[in-house]
Amino acid sequence: MSEIHADRWGVPVRAFDGGAVGLLDQAIEDLVALAGDPVGGAEAAIAADGELALARIFRAYLSLYATTADGAAEAGQLLEPLGPADAKLAEGPRSEREAHHLAAARAWADGDWHAATRALDRALLANPRDLLALKIAQDLSFFLGDRRELRDVVARVLPAWPPTDPAWGFVQGMYAFGLEENGDYRGAEDAARQALARHPRDVWAVHALAHVFEMEGRLTPGVSFLTSSAPDWRDSYFAVHNWWHLGLYLLELGRTDDALALYDERVRAARSTEWLDVVDAAALLWRLDLYGTDVTARAAALAADIRDLVSTPTYIFNDWHAVMAFGLAGDHARAAQVVAANQDLAAPTNRRAAERAGRGLLTAFSAFAAGEPHTAVDLLLGLRSEAHAVGGSHAQRDIIDLTLIAAAARSGQAGLARALTTERVARKPPAEPSARALLAANGGDEVWLTW
Repeated sequence: MSEIHADRWGVPVRAFDGGAVGLLDQAIEDLVALAGDPVGGAEAAIAADGELALARIFRAYLSLYATTADGAAEAGQLLEPLGPADAKLAEGPRSEREAHHLAAARAWADGDWHAATRALDRALLANPRDLLALKIAQDLSFFLGDRRELRDVVARVLPAWPPTDPAWGFVQGMYAFGLEENGDYRGAEDAARQALARHPRDVWAVHALAHVFEMEGRLTPGVSFLTSSAPDWRDSYFAVHNWWHLGLYLLELGRTDDALALYDERVRAARSTEWLDVVDAAALLWRLDLYGTDVTARAAALAADIRDLVSTPTYIFNDWHAVMAFGLAGDHARAAQVVAANQDLAAPTNRRAAERAGRGLLTAFSAFAAGEPHTAVDLLLGLRSEAHAVGGSHAQRDIIDLTLIAAAARSGQAGLARALTTERVARKPPAEPSARALLAANGGDEVWLTW
């Protein structure tokens, strides 16, 4: 017979075996720290206690992180034994936590990611120290491109995590990323550094600080920070993304050869088909191409690796990067298939993202790769203010502005190229040399920047 236990953060969880709760706690902390083996930990907890419903829900969340149709189907199978989302999992006043999580996981699996975040909000209202709900809620806000919730989902529970708490550093790392995405770079850096002082291997806090360096154009300190901290995060399953951030610094410093070597040695050292890794590979190759590096062979290899991943559209942010890979590889027919597949979407969240900006981005990037820069300009100019709807961070979506400058240069629109370059430098003064290099690499003329 199951009973109520307290997890490592003092939140009630229904289980038969208290030892299984400890296994689940460690798996949750591994996810928060982006370290260890959360999948293995979740499966060990399930094996230890078949009545530990939260472990099964957690394992479903991990399948959903794949942002694929197969991941959603796997999550649905994992959740099936738990019954309908609107039913109590067990009698008693403490079953509310599992009910909220089950509702969130089912909504995510059904393609309604907004409903999933609402269920997690309710979980946090009931238990502000529910670290699992906090982590999943912030990550979903990231996938949705909701920068305000990235910050405020953490801000709403900060008093529940005092500095004396062992997990305080992890919460500060989450908060740091939310602050950065909302332009509070000083607050973000302070929170990230405090998080790292507590947990040097907190990869999410490393990531948050990497974003601060990127957004402020502090390129040399960024290179130094990621290079020196690499021993603390290089074994993380999130490491490729931090290497990608290092690639951004190198490109903006004009070190394209080093960025290309980083792609080969770190970003694409393994031929991963996880979208997390594929997105970074495609985005770095696209930027390298914008700055005049021939990446055709590497793009062809990446395109071959992901050919079977794009059959069922699930998250348009992924498909946007697939279009980049296919376009760079010269496989314009395949890129067109991805664009066409996103014209009639069923899942509510993905459909809304496609309607607001996603389809336009797919078409614009496909056109740019096919040698139609005028079309890319016409589409991208109207999409920039809505592009957050497809998800990702400011750093990831910066590829839109870079491509727009390149398209303006390639289409000979001198006035637009000057305006866009001036705008970029005003926002980020250290970006001037790289903006000028981008203009030159795409057929522009320095004279265009003269006022």
